[in-house]
Parts: sequence; C-alpha cells; structure tokens
Amino acid sequence: MLVKAQGTNTYGLRMAILTLRSPSRIAFARLVLAGVGGFLALGASYVIVPPLIIGELGGTDVVVGWTITVFAVAALLARVSAGLGIDRRGARLVYAVGFGFLALGGLLFFFAEHHWVVFAARMLQGVGQACMFTAGLTWAVSLAPTHRRGQAISLFGLSVWAGLSLGPICAQLLIDHASLAAAEWLLVIAPLLALVSMIGLEGPAAHPESAGLSFPREAFRPGLGLMFGGVVMAAIVGFAVLAFDVRDGGGGAYVIGAFGAATFIGRIVLGHLPDRFGSYRTGVLAFVLALIGISIVGVAPTWWLACVGAVTCGAAWSLLFPALALMAIDRTPAHRRGAALAVYTAGFDLGFAVAGPLLGNAANIAGYGAVYAVAALFALGGLGLILLSRSTATTPTVDPA
Repeated sequence: MLVKAQGTNTYGLRMAILTLRSPSRIAFARLVLAGVGGFLALGASYVIVPPLIIGELGGTDVVVGWTITVFAVAALLARVSAGLGIDRRGARLVYAVGFGFLALGGLLFFFAEHHWVVFAARMLQGVGQACMFTAGLTWAVSLAPTHRRGQAISLFGLSVWAGLSLGPICAQLLIDHASLAAAEWLLVIAPLLALVSMIGLEGPAAHPESAGLSFPREAFRPGLGLMFGGVVMAAIVGFAVLAFDVRDGGGGAYVIGAFGAATFIGRIVLGHLPDRFGSYRTGVLAFVLALIGISIVGVAPTWWLACVGAVTCGAAWSLLFPALALMAIDRTPAHRRGAALAVYTAGFDLGFAVAGPLLGNAANIAGYGAVYAVAALFALGGLGLILLSRSTATTPTVDPA
C-alpha cells in the first residue's frame, strides 16, 4: 500500500510539473513579467515628473496636472491604431512597439529643458501604454481556454498593479540615495528589459483580412461601463488624500492603499467568478459593491472606516474589469478582438478624462463629500447600464472536460 501511495504521489507530482511547464502557461508568465516592466516605468514617472517640473524646470502644480492630461489623451487616441494594428499585424508586434514608445518617452526626459519636452515625453509614454496594455490583454485572452478568459484577464491585470506599485518605490529610492537622473534611467531600462524578455515568445496569429473593418459595436457598451467605473476609481485615488486631510487630519494614503491591495488580492481570489457566473451577473455584483463602497468612503468620518469602503471598491474593481472585458469579446469574432479591447479599454482613459474636471469642480463647489456623491451616481449609472445589457449578456462556457 505504501509503494502504491508513493507511486500515486509521484505521478501527481509529475503531472503538476508538466502542467506548470505547459507552453501556454510559460508564455503567459513571460507576458505578465514583461508587462510589469512596462508599468514599472509608468509608475516611476509619477514620482519623477513632479520634482522635475517644479524643482528643475520652475513649473507649477498646474503644469504637473497637465502632464497627466496629455498622457491620458495620447493613450485614448492611440488605442484606435493599437486595436487595428493588433488585428492586422499581430499582438506581439504591437506589444513590442508599446515598449519601444515607453523607452523613447523615458529617453526624452534626459533632454527636458522645458516643460513642453516633458509633455512630449508623457505623450510618447501614453502611446506606449495604449499599445502595451491593449496588445497584452488581447494576447492573454488568446492564450487562455474559453472557460478561463476572465481569469486570464484578471491575472494579466496583476502586471499593471505590480508595476505601478513597484515603480514609485524604486524611483523614490533612487532619488533619495542617488539622483533624479538615476531614477530617470528606470524609464528607459525597464521597458527595454521587458522588450528583451519577449525574445523567442511566439504571439497569436495576425488577421490581415480584418483591414477596413469598423470597430465592433459590441464593445461600446462595456467600454461605457468601464468609463463609469473609472470615475469611481478616480474619486478614491485622486481625492482621498485631500478629503481625509480635511475630515480626519490625514490617512487618505491608507485609503488608497487599501483600495490597491484589495484590487490586487481580488484579481487572484475572485478572478474566476466572471467565467463561472458570466459577465452579466458579475458586472451587476461589481457595480453594487462599487455603489456600497464609494458611499461608505463618502460619509466615513475617519480614514479607517473609509478603508472598509475602499476595500469594497477594490473588490468591485477586481470583478468589474474582467466582467466587462468578457462582455466586449464574447460576441466579437477572434479577428476583431484587438479592436474590441481597444474600444473597451479606451473607456478607462475616458473615465479619468471626465473625472478630473467633473470631480474637481464638485469639490470646489460643494466640498469633498460631493466628489463621492457624484461618484456614487456614476456607480448607479453603471449598474443601470449593466441591467440594460441583460438581453445581450453571455453565459459562461462549460469546459467539456
């Protein structure tokens, strides 16, 4: 019996190793690792730009704000070309082009003698982000079986959060212990290393016959839903520090941290739910959680109570993005998937573009409580949008095995 048990354990271990080493999983891991490098450079930029603009170029907070705006606008406009390029030329090429634009943008920081040069650098980074994220998402979907696409989308999203979390820390350490110029090298080296890590990695097939096709209409409604969700997210990451400086004498950074941690963990723990329960049910749950969470943040008198709402919003975001992405691609032919995901992810850029002036004016007119009231209305609007999508929602595909 002991011999038989040992034989069974050995066989199970062997099968686990074979599964771990499957080509698709190795390719997926390399894809995510490359994404971390790209988003690490983007995260580092948020620490590098303010001292560069204000400390070395004599700019103001307004100029720093405009660097965010030009980045978002460039990313939004570039997604059109990125989506079509993915379908016609292949996700691998567009993914690599994205890293190239990121490296070029980072290199331009070394020649920044005026804030207009920084604007140009941020625009190049915006184009790079649009290409990298849209192509990486499309590639991740192509590597996953149909019944695990939602989980693949969630896991690829970890590269975003890992990179955006590590980038600012690495940049700040270099600024504190070396120099600003040393930190700027991160903006060049990280995407180039990501590009090198792609050598030998075979991407999904291109579809040259997709040239001339219009953007899939199936992706517009999920993209609009992502825009609604983006406004909710912007209310937390953009105004929590200011709001709780007024309410509780600080602690807003912990609220943002709670949101980010919940999103990261939620992508791992909850990533399978869109596949199991379908995009419609998961989308409804996500917006309900977002509405509850942002309402708690809006009325919380202390930062620790607001963290409860932020964790709820983080769980909502971890569900919302893959659920709406599935809604965008499940009824879209494979040869148009890049265009569909380009339209869909553009909703995130649009959400932040809308949120900036809208939430800022709400704060100026009626205080920071109004910021979260407006965000709650967007969560409610997103919920209504998903409910209206029920007739076109898809059910999860069952694994025949």
